[in-house]
Amino acid sequence: MTEKLQEKSNKSEFSSERKRIDTEEAKKSERLNAISKKKEERLLEVKRDLEEKLRRRLIVKNSDLKKKAKEQERKFRNQKKSFSEKQMTQIRNEMKEIMKSGIESVRGEKIIAEKVKFDGNDKLTIGKVKYKLKNNVHMIGWGMETAIIGVAFEKLIGEQMKKGFLIVSKKEISSINYYKSLQFDTMITYFEVDDHREIIEANKMIFEYCKKLKKTDILVVILSAGTNDLLCLPRGNIGVKEKIHFLREMKNANATKEEINIIRKKLSLIRGSGLARIAFPAKVITIIMSDVPGDNINEIAGAPTVNESWTNEVNAILHKYHSLTINLSLSMRQVLNEISPSMPKKMLSKSGNFKFVDYHIIASNVDAMDSMAKAAFKLGYIPIKVNSKCVGTSQKMSREYVKFVSLMILFVEGKISKLEFHKSMMQINRRILPLDDKVREIFPSKEKWGFGLYLILGGRGSVNVADAQWQGQGGPNQELALYFSIYWYLKCRQYPILNDYNVWFLGCASSGKDGNSHVAGAFGYKTLVSGVCEKFHEFCNLHLEAKLMMMDLDPNNKENEEFIQLMENLSNEIRKVEKILPHEILSKNNTNFFFNNINDGEEILKIDNETDSIFTNVRDLHLIRIVRYQCNCDGSCFYNRTQIPQNSTISNQNLNKKYPCCGKIGSPKESNF
Repeated sequence: MTEKLQEKSNKSEFSSERKRIDTEEAKKSERLNAISKKKEERLLEVKRDLEEKLRRRLIVKNSDLKKKAKEQERKFRNQKKSFSEKQMTQIRNEMKEIMKSGIESVRGEKIIAEKVKFDGNDKLTIGKVKYKLKNNVHMIGWGMETAIIGVAFEKLIGEQMKKGFLIVSKKEISSINYYKSLQFDTMITYFEVDDHREIIEANKMIFEYCKKLKKTDILVVILSAGTNDLLCLPRGNIGVKEKIHFLREMKNANATKEEINIIRKKLSLIRGSGLARIAFPAKVITIIMSDVPGDNINEIAGAPTVNESWTNEVNAILHKYHSLTINLSLSMRQVLNEISPSMPKKMLSKSGNFKFVDYHIIASNVDAMDSMAKAAFKLGYIPIKVNSKCVGTSQKMSREYVKFVSLMILFVEGKISKLEFHKSMMQINRRILPLDDKVREIFPSKEKWGFGLYLILGGRGSVNVADAQWQGQGGPNQELALYFSIYWYLKCRQYPILNDYNVWFLGCASSGKDGNSHVAGAFGYKTLVSGVCEKFHEFCNLHLEAKLMMMDLDPNNKENEEFIQLMENLSNEIRKVEKILPHEILSKNNTNFFFNNINDGEEILKIDNETDSIFTNVRDLHLIRIVRYQCNCDGSCFYNRTQIPQNSTISNQNLNKKYPCCGKIGSPKESNF
């Protein structure tokens, strides 16, 4: 009996042991399967990412090949141009080179090399401030421009960099990798983000990392344009969609940009001093590439390291837009109504800034304007840096620019007295075009104008947005060029003496992308717009004459078929030109379409012919070229254009006008389109 019980017990133990082993093996198998599955998923994800990066690189390379082919085609076309057309090409190239010199001077890697110095050991100098490094440098940044600056900064200080985190959009990282002059090191972690979820997760990691910094650490924060979309970490339990919806509602209610930015800061854990607060007690060095006229650090990239308190402003804004707050969630209301915590006074300077935070604006449009002035001077022109803080809509800015240039010429030509000149100058809108003390600098005498003038300006333009159904493609610089052409043409009709001067405008977005277009800007001059309008009226008159003649013709007569076909061709030409009439283009914010259909796109400005990425952004830059014609001939320089062939297309027609073929650099050609 005892033996049977023992045997039964042994069997039971064996059975339970067997079950345990089977269970463990099953769990082990599940774990292995899960690991294997996760590995396969990760491999697939990596494969997809690599394929996507390869696809983007191929797109860039194919784009380069197309651009090179287009450039060869343009060179071939230039060989067939008339003397006057070649002179216009020379002016464009000259203005483009001056503009490019400004853009090149504010590229991230060049700015770091020029304005940040490292002795190779442990001393870092930014501006006039020196820092001692002890392998304690941490770096964070957001956006494509900061990625370029960050790479150059790491390359400079080498092993002193302990860790870096940069958040970059997925659509931009392939372009950065294609940027041949930089090699990416391993000390920087790149968060390639594509949606709000990824952006928030990346910012959370940076937030938690900065919390752990000590007094002996140095945190380098790199800020630039394009940071706003990536610097997103909502406070409390606020949902991203709810936050975006509320800000959009404010914009639709005509809230100012300043009001929207204050609310955006209030809703964020990082913006508006949030980052500096959590990084304390570490030393914070803020390196800024400014895209704000006047370089106000409170307005740049959400001001994450600037001490700010906007409790009163937030309350006033919420009161002003009370109707928008009725349907807000409880979490949104709590965050908006809570009082921002104040920093201890010992951490603040007398001016209210953080004592542990330094600010260094290493690049702005002022730097670009300085380089542009040097480039213009080397070409023999008198460069005048007018102002870097021009702001306003394209229409208002162009009107003030034209008024400004016309007063300069009228004064130099003796058409207005010094008193009249100063009175007229006082009528220029100083908010749009701040002149400061430039009036005395610009107007000594005609003799001191030399070879010609280049007015150099910078700032921030904007467009009067059309209805959603009519919104086209373009930007403030292309609109400014178009408006400048219109107003300068009208001003020349008002004062014929202005026709003795060759005046060109060039507007450029330093980022290389003007508005929602893929070009940097455009050129503008007197006959650019007038030529289109005159050609439209010419076609209309021809069509009217043909229509009157057709009334006497028999449509059934085969001999009249060619005439009927000519009528149809004229109608088609009228419809084509009608689409690029200035009022049609401007009412639809479709200036890019206009410039693409004028002079084979030669009036469009593209800064970089290898890639569409400039990797910098110091806002808009404007050039105005003023050269007086110096024609001493007997009038033989004026000649008639030949008749336009009937089969010519809109892209290569020339106007039947008289114009001068001689001048200091080149005379204006009537616009072909």
